[in-house]
Amino acid sequence: MNSFMYPMTEREILTEDHGLLDEITFRFKAAVLIVIRFFKNSTHYRTARFSTGHRLKNEQVISVSETDLWNTDDTELNWILTAGKIQNLRIAAKQLHGTEVPANEVFSFWKHIGAPVTRRGYVIGREIREGCIVPAVAGGLCQLSNALYDNAVKAGFEIIERHKHTRVVKGSLAEVDRDATVKWNYIDLRFRSRNDFRIETELTADQLLVKFKSTSRNGVHETPLKKVTTSILNDCYSCGNFECFKHPKKIQKKEQASSTTFVLDGKWSEYDEYVKSITGAKDHFILPGKLSTISRSLKTRVLNKLKRNVFSTSLELDRQVAKKIIKRIPIESTHLVVSQNLLPFLWEEGALGGRTFDVLMTRLPMEKLHERLDHARARYPQSPTLSDFRADAHLVDLENAALTKARNIITPHQEIADIFKNKSVNLNWKYPANSIHRKESGTKILFPGSSLARKGAYEMRQLAVELKFSVKVLGGALEEPSFWNGMSVEKAGADPFENVGLVVYPVYVEHQPRVLLKAVSAGIPVVTTTASGLRESEYVTIVPTGDYDALKRAVVKRLHL
Repeated sequence: MNSFMYPMTEREILTEDHGLLDEITFRFKAAVLIVIRFFKNSTHYRTARFSTGHRLKNEQVISVSETDLWNTDDTELNWILTAGKIQNLRIAAKQLHGTEVPANEVFSFWKHIGAPVTRRGYVIGREIREGCIVPAVAGGLCQLSNALYDNAVKAGFEIIERHKHTRVVKGSLAEVDRDATVKWNYIDLRFRSRNDFRIETELTADQLLVKFKSTSRNGVHETPLKKVTTSILNDCYSCGNFECFKHPKKIQKKEQASSTTFVLDGKWSEYDEYVKSITGAKDHFILPGKLSTISRSLKTRVLNKLKRNVFSTSLELDRQVAKKIIKRIPIESTHLVVSQNLLPFLWEEGALGGRTFDVLMTRLPMEKLHERLDHARARYPQSPTLSDFRADAHLVDLENAALTKARNIITPHQEIADIFKNKSVNLNWKYPANSIHRKESGTKILFPGSSLARKGAYEMRQLAVELKFSVKVLGGALEEPSFWNGMSVEKAGADPFENVGLVVYPVYVEHQPRVLLKAVSAGIPVVTTTASGLRESEYVTIVPTGDYDALKRAVVKRLHL
């Protein structure tokens, strides 16, 4: 994990007047307290570590604590300490999120966080020691313990152990006597409730949010909160666009040493051009190594031949890549530009907390992808292929949460851009240079995909039967071996556009319409659906996805032009 090494002169400035004698005194006191803590823990102060769960996930929120991550008064030296603090909070908050504590059991901060050492990813942050602010590994965790204590008081919990800070930092909960200092492994925060409760933590771009959920506050029965069902991707409440002028908590923070990190996977010419246009001198690039890319490609091909769920497997491979990439993100990066396939795993690991981020979209959101496939399966229940491209519900929730909080959604795909409305950055598709010189209009009709239901093969077959034309097919995969039996079908050769006068693509799922772009570049008209991601133009006719009647009318019109 990235750490920040300070020259000795800067250390002296940051530690103020905390000299050698103060350090010796501090170490001596700490040693004594550690011994005392050991004996207490061995007798009547024993605590347990509680597991994460989902039993209380849908209970009402009984208390909330919101504190700012960034300090607008920081100097440049202090700013990097604040960035280190936020990195430490990312790690610790992930340890706590989802913890469910049984009634009358004592919750211990350190029992759940564990030793905050560098091998676990903790970096130098800001710590209050003997009244001084000093740089220290894992410094800044008190913001989390403060929030826990604040919530415990609001919820009426019994406080077993709590210690005040020796100095009040401007903007902290210490200003309202809601602070709780902690120090491994002798100064702890401990409390308990008469009811089961759940801890949830989140780092937004600007704040640390800590919530407690339970059936009721201690001694006070609450009316359950009304649950509102809504699309997480589409409403103003959850749009996650913190730059929007309507957002009530938009704040400005100093970023004296901040930078952008581009976490990229895969190569699209549209994104290459976009990234070049926004890159600054201090920015960083992180890409999977060549060996990782080759390994993923080989595993995917093998599983494809074995007819396994390639999408599900590729997601698991993406998870492995994301975990390696997280360790390379500099702590001073306050903004990330992330490839979509890595997004849910970066969110799950907490790497996006305390940062703004944009997403380079490479496909439909998983929730929308499932809806589209379900729609196609309702029309063609006999299809053996429409169970592909499925992810488990947990991953769908992770991706939705991350997309909701993303600052911008970057895409050349028109359908994806339309989903996100106010925060989409709609790029132009890059049309290839025309290398096809047609002497005259062709007579054949090209289906530019494999003969699969999600590519519109059933619609294409019905069109060919009703309009009595032969089909030139580009892809090799089939719904079933007998799919085109009794029909005039030609396999496309080295030049798929040879003697082609019209391209018809009734697709349900298409994320990179490269063949369509080549056709348009060659002046060949295209009839396709909104799922292709193209915009309507002189050569492109767009019909609603799954609307066969509109498709047939558009094809007939093109054939008779």
